[in-house]
Amino acid sequence: MTHKYTAPLPALTCAVLDDDEINRFTLEHYIRLSGSLQLVASLSGSIEGLDFFSTERRVDVLFLDVEMPDLNGLDMLRLLPEPPQVVLTTAYENCAWDAFELGVADYLIKPFDYARFAQAVQRVAERLRTRPYSSVR
Repeated sequence: MTHKYTAPLPALTCAVLDDDEINRFTLEHYIRLSGSLQLVASLSGSIEGLDFFSTERRVDVLFLDVEMPDLNGLDMLRLLPEPPQVVLTTAYENCAWDAFELGVADYLIKPFDYARFAQAVQRVAERLRTRPYSSVR
């Protein structure tokens, strides 16, 4: 009997961008539970997000809120020249069309549970496995 060894996949790097502290803490908790994600940054606003990505920092996936002061998440996403895979986390259903036109990997309506979060992470992992170097847009 032969056993084929398959190495575990490396953790996906991620960032959280949400102006609500409770939502950030929830996402950080889910990320720790997942075991397949490595949190690189937890940011509280779109300007902070633009600064983070303008310094050529990269992550595999960005968990992005839509409604934020200064600049909403979708507008911030449009400004990124090479955005990572994006999972929108929002209380608003009316942004789905714009989100999918921008090529987001998933769209989570708040409040969402860990199972739904894990499903979004799986979708991102599958996208990265089949199209590792393609841009979101």
